[in-house]
Order: sequence, then structure tokens, then C-alpha cells
Amino acid sequence: MTGFGPHRTLSYAAQLQLAMVGLAAPAVIFAWLGWQVLAQSQYRVERGRIASDIYTSLLEFDLEKASLRKWSYQQALDQVADPGQRDASLMRMRAQITRIADKAERAAQLDLERGKVLDEHAQRLGLLDFLNDVVGKLDRETARLLIQDDSQAWPMAVIDADFDQLRGVPLADALRDALEVEAAALDRERTRADDGLSAARGLFVTAGSFGFVATFIMAVLLARRLRQPLKHLEDGLSAYQEGDFTYRFDRFRDTEFVTLGQQLNAMATEVEAARARGQQNRAELERTVAARTAELRRTLDELAASEGARQKLLADISHELRTPVTVIRGEAQVALRHKAVSPTTYRTALERIVGVTRQMGHLIEDLLVLVRDPKGQPLIAARDIGLSDVIGPVLETAQSLAREREVILHGPDPYCDVTLRADPARLRQVLGCLLDNALRYSHPGGTVRLAVAQESADRLEIQISDQGIGIDPDDLDRVFDRGWRSEGARMHRPDGLGLGLAIARQLTHAQGGVLEIRGGPDGQGVIAVVSLPLAVTDDRPDQEEKEAHGHSADRG
Repeated sequence: MTGFGPHRTLSYAAQLQLAMVGLAAPAVIFAWLGWQVLAQSQYRVERGRIASDIYTSLLEFDLEKASLRKWSYQQALDQVADPGQRDASLMRMRAQITRIADKAERAAQLDLERGKVLDEHAQRLGLLDFLNDVVGKLDRETARLLIQDDSQAWPMAVIDADFDQLRGVPLADALRDALEVEAAALDRERTRADDGLSAARGLFVTAGSFGFVATFIMAVLLARRLRQPLKHLEDGLSAYQEGDFTYRFDRFRDTEFVTLGQQLNAMATEVEAARARGQQNRAELERTVAARTAELRRTLDELAASEGARQKLLADISHELRTPVTVIRGEAQVALRHKAVSPTTYRTALERIVGVTRQMGHLIEDLLVLVRDPKGQPLIAARDIGLSDVIGPVLETAQSLAREREVILHGPDPYCDVTLRADPARLRQVLGCLLDNALRYSHPGGTVRLAVAQESADRLEIQISDQGIGIDPDDLDRVFDRGWRSEGARMHRPDGLGLGLAIARQLTHAQGGVLEIRGGPDGQGVIAVVSLPLAVTDDRPDQEEKEAHGHSADRG
């Protein structure tokens, strides 16, 4: 097995298989022998355990007999003796007899399985009959003590005779003989178990020594046989690991390694060719990818910016168009519901519808701005305006929504006619959104109130309060997040988008104002507070007012 020459008759794999068989056959034989020794030892240990249990049961039987004798003395001397103690002692003695019978039966079964003569079993059966007779006699004799007259006295000698002999046989001698027999059996089984364990140890030492020596010899032979091809493989694979694929495996002599060397040589040749092609392609690809990446990065940045702005504004416009459409439908339904009304009523309804369509015109204008410039923001045309010119139309528009939702809407009375610096259309959009929210989340029969107060010398405060579902204090920090709605809002109105407050705050800030959301008193309702700057001067010529109305009409 140590040579590498061409004159061997068996291949390396075949010789290795023969060596493995040579190691496996003795191992199987030793395993079988060990199994037999262990089985014999197990049998001896179990027989010894049975003898020990029978010996212990006999001792406990004798102790219970002594306890019953003590009870008899107490009963004969008119001392306190519990009849239950007698019954318990007899029951425990019978239990020991049953235990001895079970152990004897188990020992007989083990002996039969191994073809042993059942001499011990016959002796134990005789012992069991004797013990049963003892218990029967003691049961009868002690029962007589329970029914004795007070004038009758039992001599101790009579009691001792009952407990010491059975049919002329001394009980103590019989129990002692039985204990000696079981002790001898116990010693005998222990000696045999020790002999079996010694044999097992010798067998295992022999098997281990043989296995160690045989394995050592086999390892030395295999190491000598594999040293040269493994060294050749190690050198080649190290060269491949360092990137040198010019190394060739041409020093193998064994058939298995020669085939492996040819496959590795073919792989190295292919890798060298692929590496050369890969280097050329990689250089060209890197130049192309660098140019394309720079171009795509610029394009993606532009698309991300434009798409984000477009989606944001489209979502806002879609959200804001719902309220005007609802108002138009409500005004038209109110006008059509009355069969006989004056032209003035129709004209008033149409004027409200026109006002709402102007608001829709602003939203469409925002959409046109988005088409022209995806990054554009909604147009804000701030100027000096009268607050009553904004609140009046907003309340008139909201009244139709309030009637539809069965909510009572109150405005300031009288109107606080001050001059603000704001975009009237955008301010109406903000207040309309806040009123729509207040009406939407109010309960039928509830009240929504719009109040105006001068916050300071240069700012005005508009409060819109409701008695609706309210808001959790923990949710106040998130009410202006786009697309976010509280759990209570989703349960009350599952059709919302969570955009109204975000749009309202954006438009308020664009006009130099501040929008805050507060919880109502006692956790009921919500208060929306809009703080806006007052105009520098309160002078507002009629011509400016006309121009303002004309400008709003053009935008609508």
C-alpha cells in the first residue's frame, strides 16, 4: 500500500475499502462479544437485585411480626392497644408476602429465559406458603385477644408460643434460614455480576487496544500513501488561490488523482481564458456604466422631485374638490326641493354656487401650475382684505353642509370687520376646510361655532370649535401629518384621506399665519385656531375692493 508504482494490482480506492473491511470485521466481533457479556452482567445484576429485595422484605416481615407481638402484649395487659394497629401490621405483612411472590416470579422468568434449573424458585414457593400460614395463625390468635372478657387473662407464655412456633416449627429459625438462603443468593449473584463486569472490562480493553493499534497502523499507511498527491494538490490550490492559473497537475500516479488533475488542469485553462475576456469586458463595461449611471442619477433626481410634488398637489386638489362639489350639490338640492320660490332665492343659490366654483377655479389653476412646473407651489396673492368679505361666504357655504349633516352652525355676531393681510381665496379655502372637518366629525344635533378675536395689536385670531368626537392628547402632535388619521376619526368617518389639516396649515403658513389644533374642554370636541396678521393700515378704498373682486372673478 505504500508504493506509487504502476505495477499494483488494486486501485487506491479498492485497497482503502479492503482496509476498512479489515477494521470493521474485528469491531463487529468485539461488539457482539461485548453485547453478550453485558447481557449476562445485566442478568446477574437483576438477579442480585431480586435477592436483595426478597431479603429486605423478609426483614420487614420479621419487624412487622415483632410489632404485632408488642401489640398483643399491650392487649393482654389491658393497656391501650389500637385495633387498627393490628390490622395495619397484618396488612403490611401480607404486602411483603406479595412483594416476595412478585420478585420470585420475576427471578423464575429470568432463569427460564436462560434455561436455568428452578431450584431457588421451588424453595421460595415453600417459603411463601409458610409465610402465609404464619400470617393466618397470627391473625386468628390476635383476633381472640380482641374478644376476651375483662376477667380473662392471657399468660405471656401463651402469646410467645403463638408467635414463636407454627406446627412445631420455630418461626425465628425458619425466618433466619430463609434470610440466610437469600443472603447467600445475593452474595452469589454479586460475585457473578462482578465476574461478568471484569470480563466486560477485559473485553473492552482488548477491543480498545486492538482498535487503537489497528487504526494507528492504518493511519500511518494512509498518511504515507497520501502524502505526495496531497502535497501536489496543496501546492496547486495555493497557486490558484493567489491567482496563478498557470500551475498544472502533472505529477500524479494514482488513477483517481490523475483524473482529478486532468479536470483541474482543464478548469485552470478555461479560467485563464475567461479572465482575459473578463478583463476586456470589465474595462469597457465600467466606462459605459459610469456614463449611464451619471445620466440616470440626474434623471432620477429630476423625476423624484417632480413626481413627489405632482402627487402631493394632486392629492391636495382631489381632497379639496370634495367640499365644493358637496356644496354645489347641496345648494342645488335645496333650490330644487322648493316648488314655489321667488327668483331671489334661486339667484342667491346660484350666487353661492358661483362662489364655490371660483374656489374650484383656484384648485384648477393650481393643477395648471403643476403641469407647467412640477416643483411649483400653489399661488398666494396676499393683500389687504376685510374679514367680513371672507367669513360671510364661508359661513353661507358651510350652512348647506351643516343642514345636510344636521349640525347647528353659529358665526360671529356681529362680524368683526377688520382688515387682514391675506389671500381671500386661500383664506376661504382654509376656513372652509376647518369648518368641513368640524361638521364632519360632529354628532347630529351638535353645535359648531366660529368666533373672531383680536389676539394682539397686529394679529387676529379665528377659532372654530365643535362638540364632536374630540381628539386624544397624544395625537395632537400628528394631526398635521399627511395621510394620518386618528383611530376615532377612522371609526367615525372611514372615508377620509387625512389631508385636510395638512393642506390648511400649508396655506395658512404661506399667508404668514399660524394654525393650531387644541382639544376641547373636558376632552369633548376640537378647537382649531387660525392666527393671521392684520393689515398695516385699515384704509381700503372702494377702487381696491372692486379690483379685488375682479381679480377673484378672473381666477375663478
